[in-house]
Amino acid sequence: MEINSESQDDHLDTIELFESADVSTGAPLNKAAQSVDGLTHTSFNNHSDSDNYITDKKKENTNVDVFDNDDDDEHENHHSLPMYPPLDAYTSATTGQKRLSSIRQSLCGKSCALRMFLVLTLCSALIVCSIAFISTNRKGALSKKSPWWPSVEWATLPAVNQSLYSLAFGSCSDQTLPMTYWDTLSTLHPDITILMGDNVYGECDDSSCETLVDASKYRNSPLKEAYDTLASDPSFQRARANLPMIATLDNHDYGRIDANENNPMKDEAKEMFLDFFAVPSNDERRRLNDGVYTSYEWGPEGQKIQAILLDVRYFHSEFKPTDEPGAPLKEKYIPDNDPKKRFLSQKQWKLLEQSLARPANVRLVISSIQVMADGHGFECWRMIPHERTKLYNLLQPTLAKTRTIILSGDRHVGGFYKHETEDLYEVTASSWTHTIPYGKFDDCSDAQECDEIDPRRMDDFVRVNHFGVIHLDWDNREMFVGFKRVETVAVNEDGNANFEKLLQPHVFSIP
Repeated sequence: MEINSESQDDHLDTIELFESADVSTGAPLNKAAQSVDGLTHTSFNNHSDSDNYITDKKKENTNVDVFDNDDDDEHENHHSLPMYPPLDAYTSATTGQKRLSSIRQSLCGKSCALRMFLVLTLCSALIVCSIAFISTNRKGALSKKSPWWPSVEWATLPAVNQSLYSLAFGSCSDQTLPMTYWDTLSTLHPDITILMGDNVYGECDDSSCETLVDASKYRNSPLKEAYDTLASDPSFQRARANLPMIATLDNHDYGRIDANENNPMKDEAKEMFLDFFAVPSNDERRRLNDGVYTSYEWGPEGQKIQAILLDVRYFHSEFKPTDEPGAPLKEKYIPDNDPKKRFLSQKQWKLLEQSLARPANVRLVISSIQVMADGHGFECWRMIPHERTKLYNLLQPTLAKTRTIILSGDRHVGGFYKHETEDLYEVTASSWTHTIPYGKFDDCSDAQECDEIDPRRMDDFVRVNHFGVIHLDWDNREMFVGFKRVETVAVNEDGNANFEKLLQPHVFSIP
């Protein structure tokens, strides 16, 4: 059960005690501190509001370093052409050697040798280019060996039997806006960082989508350019080399706004995602024909934590359009009781069921869009009610033995939700880069006026750029969950970084 608000205060001092890290070295906190260290998504009224806000932010931040990865500018470096020595160099040779030299000159000479070398070199180059052209024109030709992105290695994930003490999670990062959160994460150094979708904003419009479908034009697609910009960011480069990360995707990195099963770019976007995150060629996700879902497990017995990443884009059915645009609870979509509608493929449901059957002390179910939220008419599991009920029914038998929390993003707000009858919680963390403040699109100035009404939400929305954090205190069987501001680092005279208390801290027991 969750500890009540009065008893939460008893734990905040404990959190403050350990909220420091060594900035000079960027080293991870020790395990005692990691369990309660200072680690650590605000709401668009609609997607057009989101796009407007992003445009405003881009105008404020025009100095964007775009990564240039034009493979066409790469050429082979040929060695200097070999030159034969003059005839007098052979004067000291034997008669046979002189005769051989004479034959060589009579048959070819210098100019002939040079022409032969150039012909052979050109033929070899043509063969190599032909093979490359055929390979890159195959549909979904990206692979781990693809030259699209720099070969900076990603940090290795923890061993399966390693205890975890800290995790960070977040969503919605526009790569054209300042990405200071990567530096904050690098200083905090969580054991695992979970990227919950919209990791880049690379959706295409009708005029540019063909560049994503045509593999030969990948380099010109908005999604490819978005990944290029992220890959070139120095803060991201440092983070991916030092922070173990796991990821799923949402609509902006699936190539289309509100992408669903009808997205014609979904296979190409999937392959680009897998290639960007250096997913090995033998990984099951490379063979899946229904998404990028997967699961992970870490920790010894008694400290087992499981992370299940869903793909709610690849197979989900088209939502039912609203009959009253802009109305509360009907802003864009309305619930659809058509039994044929779905969120996940049968194969993904089966894998989820199998994963839930495995023992775990802490289980994180990651959905890129909200599951519990009932207070709005935008994308969420509420729009296909029978699929959400199916998810609840699968989770319910496991709740007594496993602390289960759903993690979600997409909304550009942060918030906690609790199921009305089950010991089940959801934490929405969004956005890394462009959370919407009070009054941005509505004539309101505080939570009472601005926040949507939802009986399941536990607190006011968080309306600053933020990410979620989890601290695991295995000794006391407690789990601290809250939010951190993206810009939180302040350095003391001793070179240590201090971090403010968690925003909206909640403490949960671990069975």
